[in-house]
Amino acid sequence: MELFQSSTLKTLFDPPTGDLIAGLETIQFKTLCPGEYNSLFIQLRRRSNLLTTTHIAHACQFIALANRIKREGDKLKGTPDKKRSHRLMAEVRREPGLKIGIIGVGRIGHLLATFLLKYGDVYPDELYLSSRQADLLTDMTQLGVGFCKFNNAYIVQHCDIVFLCVAPHHIRYIVDDIRDRIKSKVLIYSLVLGFPSLKLSSLLKHILIIKPSYQVNEAIDKDESLWPPDDDIESVIRNDLLLKRISLENEDQNDSLVRDDELVPTISYALLNILKQNASLNRIQSLRVLSALLFNNSNIDLIIEKFDGIETNHEYFPDFDLVHLANKKTVIRDLLDDNTNLRRLFFETFISHFTQFK
Repeated sequence: MELFQSSTLKTLFDPPTGDLIAGLETIQFKTLCPGEYNSLFIQLRRRSNLLTTTHIAHACQFIALANRIKREGDKLKGTPDKKRSHRLMAEVRREPGLKIGIIGVGRIGHLLATFLLKYGDVYPDELYLSSRQADLLTDMTQLGVGFCKFNNAYIVQHCDIVFLCVAPHHIRYIVDDIRDRIKSKVLIYSLVLGFPSLKLSSLLKHILIIKPSYQVNEAIDKDESLWPPDDDIESVIRNDLLLKRISLENEDQNDSLVRDDELVPTISYALLNILKQNASLNRIQSLRVLSALLFNNSNIDLIIEKFDGIETNHEYFPDFDLVHLANKKTVIRDLLDDNTNLRRLFFETFISHFTQFK
């Protein structure tokens, strides 16, 4: 019982911001691993903090963009107003957004739910959570979250975008639950380690999958000042310097701590799919809206010219196979590689998404 004297059960099991070893001196890293091993664990914690924050920040921006498409619908056929706060517009009209599901609401899933409500333009009644420990989600039910139960099949049958946040050894049980129940248009966004999109696609028999695969800059292990080991995600999001270091298209690659060359193109094609499904936009309209959303510019003719070679005899884009696009060179990747100005615009859009909340 001595182990619990310095920590309440609420603190111990509070997933959003609680540290599982806070107050438990006998299992602190500095006690368990003195000397050189302690520094190794600090490096691991720093990497874990970096990757967790990166996953959540990019997921929040993507969901906010997807929800803007859903909420504004056909209004996007005109040029989106870059200066308006979409959140404020939604508060007035309360137009329905996408239904967002999370399967697996442990530490990562709970953090994701928390920050989607704050930075992803997701309302509580549009968020659906499935967890084996749904009884521990009292904070979410108090916020008005629409669904807090253990029912994975329900999530993929009723949501538009579903995050997989389970441990790798649980994925086979999840696959058995949802494989034959996933709606054809559902977008799966996986944060499961060890399961690349191709493997997950084969298991689920589904092609609308986003799977970030971040590479970490080894400089983080050599220079402790680049990233804090223990800062909470809220502090990081409010720090422009740290946000810049997790932007995927930072012009200064030496200042970037993570890299994933395929994520921005995959997200771009996912947004084109969402535009087609929710706003019925043709090719040119879709590209102009995509330019406005990702690059804060609705008149980038370069993007339109590059896409002209894709099925030019069709007025509308096809439904893009996100899994196979993520594994080959794409128009979006070529554009970003060849045009530093485009990369700068995306970088600025990412930063501005979070600074608007300050």
